[in-house]
Amino acid sequence: MSQGIRDTPRPQVLSIPERLDADPDATGRGVVLALVDSGFFPHPDLMRPERRILVYVDAARAEAVADDFLSPRPGAWHGTMTACAAAGNGYLSAGRYRGLASAAQVVLIKCTDEAGALRAKHVAHAIRFPLRHPEAGVRILNVSVGVDRDDPNVADVLAAVREVTRAGVVVFAAAGNREGVAPEAPATAPEAITVGGWDDGNTRDPSDDTRFPSSYGGGKPDLLAPAVWLPAPMLPGTLEAREAASMFHLVSVLEEVLERADFASQGRGLSSRDRTSVESTLAAATARMQHQKFISPDYQHVEGTSFAAPITASVAAQMLEIDPRLTPAQVREGLLSTARPIEGLPREVQGAGVLQPAAAVRWARQRRSR
Repeated sequence: MSQGIRDTPRPQVLSIPERLDADPDATGRGVVLALVDSGFFPHPDLMRPERRILVYVDAARAEAVADDFLSPRPGAWHGTMTACAAAGNGYLSAGRYRGLASAAQVVLIKCTDEAGALRAKHVAHAIRFPLRHPEAGVRILNVSVGVDRDDPNVADVLAAVREVTRAGVVVFAAAGNREGVAPEAPATAPEAITVGGWDDGNTRDPSDDTRFPSSYGGGKPDLLAPAVWLPAPMLPGTLEAREAASMFHLVSVLEEVLERADFASQGRGLSSRDRTSVESTLAAATARMQHQKFISPDYQHVEGTSFAAPITASVAAQMLEIDPRLTPAQVREGLLSTARPIEGLPREVQGAGVLQPAAAVRWARQRRSR
C-alpha cells in the first residue's frame, strides 16, 4: 500500500443530531418556524420529498420577486444554511446532515434590500410577519442578522420582538461573533432568546469543549449552542458547489489510481515519477477541500452564532411538538433551566450555560403530563 495522505483520515464532521444529546423521536412536526435572513433558496433539504416551505416573503419590497428566490444567488447562501441547520432533512445526504426540526414547516423572510443592505425598518417589518399573517401559524421566529447600532430605527426592531412575543411567538436571535462586543438588535431585546457560541470540538467528548468567541454584554446571551464544525448545504449550481463535486470526484479517481497501482502486476504499476505526481495532486486536492470546508459534494461545515441560534430554535420546535400549549416564557424556562452551566465561565459570557436538547424535550414532556 502507498503510504502518506491516504493513511491520514480526513476529518468527518458530525451531524447535528450526532453531536448533540437530542431526542430522536421529536422532529418539530406540526410546528411552523419562521426565519429572518439576508436571502434564501428552495433547497432540496426543505423541498423534498415534500415541500415544507410554506411561503417566501421579501420584507424590503411590497411583493417578493420569484427570481430572487428561485435562483441560487450569493445573498441566499446564509439564510439557506440557517434554515437547513434548523429544519433541513438532509435530503442530499440521505438524511445524515439534517436539523433537529427536520419535519417542521418553514416561512422564509428575506430582510435585505435590492442592494443587499440590511436596514432596521426592514428587519422590524420581517419580525412582524406573524402579526400580519396569523393564518400562517408561526410559533417560532429566528433572526440571524444584527442591525447597526446607528440605524435610526433600532428601537422599532426591539418593539417588534416585544410585540410578536406577546402574541405567542418565541423569538431567537444570534448573539454575534465579535468577542467582547455587546450584541446588536434584535439580540439585545429582553424578550429574545439570544444564543452565543460553543465549540464542541466536533466530538461527543465534553472534555475538549471550549467557548466559541462570540458577542456578550448587557445580560446577553441567554445560553450557548454549537457554533463551529456545523454541516450545512451549499447552494446547488454555484461555483462553490461545482468545485466541491469536482474535488470529491478528483480525489476518488486519484485514490483509485493509487490503489490499482499498488495491486498491479509487476511492471504495470506507476513509475516513481508518476506516483509522486499523483500523490502530490491528491495532497493538493485534499488541502483545497479542507480549506473550503467541504465535507461532501453537497455540504460544507460552517461556523458562527448565526447557526447556533437556529439550532436552539429547532429544539424549541421539538418542545412545541411535544406540548403545543407552551408559551414563549415557558419555552425560555425549559431551555434555560435544562442548560448545562460551564464551571469557571462568567455568567455574562455563557448565560444559563450550554444547550441540552434532550433535557429540554424531557422538560416539555414532563410539563405536558402534569
